[in-house]
Amino acid sequence: MAQLITLRTGLAARDGALSWLRDSLKLSLRASLNRRTTVGWLQLLNSHPLYRELVQIYPMMVYKVYRPYLSDALNCAQRLTVIEDHYRFVLRHGLGPLTVRAARAPMILGDVEGKSGRRYQLEMHAVAPLEREGELMLRLLQDGERVFSTSFVFFQGERGMALGVGCMQGPQDDDGQQRIKEATRDLHGLRPKNLMVYLLRQLGHAYGCDQLRLVGNANRTARTALRKGKVHADYDALWQELDAQLRPDGDYQLACAPLAEPDMATIPSKKRSEYRKRHETLQALAAILQAGLQAPRLMPVTGAPVRDFSEETAVELAQDAGYHSALA
Repeated sequence: MAQLITLRTGLAARDGALSWLRDSLKLSLRASLNRRTTVGWLQLLNSHPLYRELVQIYPMMVYKVYRPYLSDALNCAQRLTVIEDHYRFVLRHGLGPLTVRAARAPMILGDVEGKSGRRYQLEMHAVAPLEREGELMLRLLQDGERVFSTSFVFFQGERGMALGVGCMQGPQDDDGQQRIKEATRDLHGLRPKNLMVYLLRQLGHAYGCDQLRLVGNANRTARTALRKGKVHADYDALWQELDAQLRPDGDYQLACAPLAEPDMATIPSKKRSEYRKRHETLQALAAILQAGLQAPRLMPVTGAPVRDFSEETAVELAQDAGYHSALA
């Protein structure tokens, strides 16, 4: 029988006795305050080999439901529901192998050529980095250098599946803003942050999602960075610019939709060529993203079964100090 995933598993990556002790106490306290969610979370993590592989790659995945995740509007139980929804979606669509590959190392999905001849790549990550903002991360690169990143997750919304967007992040280095300006020119006036939203709307539409759920400024999960004044991006302004609707919880929503052809009749003749090339570039990147998610993959399955712990399993869990202290 495979070794069970417990709360202690999440401490495997901690270096030093003090760090281990501090995190152990914090994790145990949060787990004990959310006892029912903790039981459900550990059941989920032990319910399918996919979770075992992901936790082996990134042990701190065990922390996810106890920290701010996707949106501060979610409580601990709702975080569990969102994460469970996502991985059921992943398994249903045969995306488990891709998720494991992208968790082990960044995956280049494909590239396009900009006006200058530079190459622009789409890169996929899973589970981490940006682990508080979603389970998958899409990154736009310019000749291998980061231009823009977005993190997202599939989950069950009020009217069907939704695609939640927890982060839109530009580069952190000194040359980052210059790279964004160059990319905008190179991609025929297509701003990287808008590009990412268009790609996610198209992706959501392709997978039958009803809407994008977009985190608002007040609900961002990067609390430490916000307190230190290191976060300057105005998400609300971007969502409003894209005509997203404000939700009562402070987040925004925007319908998923296929890429729309530009209405050339409304565009001055001297600008039509640029608009046409912009749309062709967007179509090419959307096709790269869609194709990248289709391979490698397994035959779709119904989803991760929630495992009922047997008496034998319950005894093993009870004997694990990390699990026992969390549920005491």
